[in-house]
Amino acid sequence: MVTAEERYLFDLNGYLVLRKVLPPPVLSAMNESIDRLETLSDQEVETLNLARKYQHDNVYAQVGPAPQQGLEDYSGNILPCGGPFEELIDWPGTLPYLEETIGVPMRLDAASFMSRRGGGGFVFHHGYAELLPYSEYVFEQDAFRCASIKISFALTDVGIEDGCFAVIPGSHKSHFRNPLVGQIPDPAHPLVRPLPCEAGDAVLFSEDLSHGAVENRGSRVRRTLFYSYAPAFQCAWGRLTEVAPGFESRANPRRLELVRGPAPFENSPADLVTV
Repeated sequence: MVTAEERYLFDLNGYLVLRKVLPPPVLSAMNESIDRLETLSDQEVETLNLARKYQHDNVYAQVGPAPQQGLEDYSGNILPCGGPFEELIDWPGTLPYLEETIGVPMRLDAASFMSRRGGGGFVFHHGYAELLPYSEYVFEQDAFRCASIKISFALTDVGIEDGCFAVIPGSHKSHFRNPLVGQIPDPAHPLVRPLPCEAGDAVLFSEDLSHGAVENRGSRVRRTLFYSYAPAFQCAWGRLTEVAPGFESRANPRRLELVRGPAPFENSPADLVTV
């Protein structure tokens, strides 16, 4: 249940840090699944209905030097892996916050995994002054009605030196352009708040909040899941809501509704409108 203090802090800052949302067995299962995937080639991954997107083409990404071993910084869809990744769709530790900040009806519009090595970072982007229709922060008639809420799940410990998530608190309600947009967050800057997390923690935030990631100056790979939710009328982001075979027979009604969209917005996964 969302507390009065959490409602206040989300409205004030534009985010909440949720500690120990994922228990160790779930974390282990997810990391073991990703370990197996990373032994496969890009072509082999494609046969599983997954896609790796290397960050060289991401306008927000700063990419470090290519590693001598292993994969470069990449992201991609994750739900075709099934198992615990499906369970996160309606995870009890996060679902009440989504229902509070978006309201119902709502849907999952994207789920992805990101891996970042040393040198990688993400520039600050978004902020209320941009007035992006797919991310607008809204509070009206004594209720949140946000157009996009994301949850960043830490699958590994991530300190400031490991390139943790960073925000400018309150920027989701600013009427002026963020002067740091396009810059890698400097954790020493007075406007910047880095948010180090332990494995299993999560950051829930309005997409309207100015956010990015500090440069990873450490030797550890940062592993993060991003699950994105929106009002039911929002369309899915490309392949990022494609699911594993048999999902519809396994899914409980709430999980199925969050992927397909509730009436009258529901469609079969093959017919989902994408952007």
